[in-house]
Amino acid sequence: MSSTFYAYKSGNCNGMPYMSMTTQRGMLVVYDNGNCNGMPFWSMKKTSRCCEVYPNGNCNGIPVGYFKYNSRSVEFYPNGNGNGFPIYYFEFKGRYVAIYDNGNGNGFPKWSVRQNGSVAEFYPNGNCNGIPELSVKGAEDLRDVLEFVFYLFIYGFRA
Repeated sequence: MSSTFYAYKSGNCNGMPYMSMTTQRGMLVVYDNGNCNGMPFWSMKKTSRCCEVYPNGNCNGIPVGYFKYNSRSVEFYPNGNGNGFPIYYFEFKGRYVAIYDNGNGNGFPKWSVRQNGSVAEFYPNGNCNGIPELSVKGAEDLRDVLEFVFYLFIYGFRA
């Protein structure tokens, strides 16, 4: 996994990044600027089976989100423990992820993320057509940046 990711509001990674994420002391730390300086915006503690999301830069307190990993999918829970029903469902299809705004993956995906070299491109549709609205540079694997893209674009943390 790359140690630092940069998010761009365009689909081509040109200009100044508006958010960044880096690995620090075994956790992922997100900054609301493109240079990983200052106070972290939020942090994530990631293991092979889950990812807990904290509203601070040190993974202390109660997590505000929970990603549960399965073999070909990821479920997002709006609580810190993965109990209850998931509200988002991510289905991996090779270098493409279909994102459903229901917890079960039924129907048509609402968003999609596509791997394009070391860039993850986010599309506001389920088929990766058109111009991407967000790109994340440094993504060798979509699984490395999925949570970052989710919080930046889908879950309301856009700058």
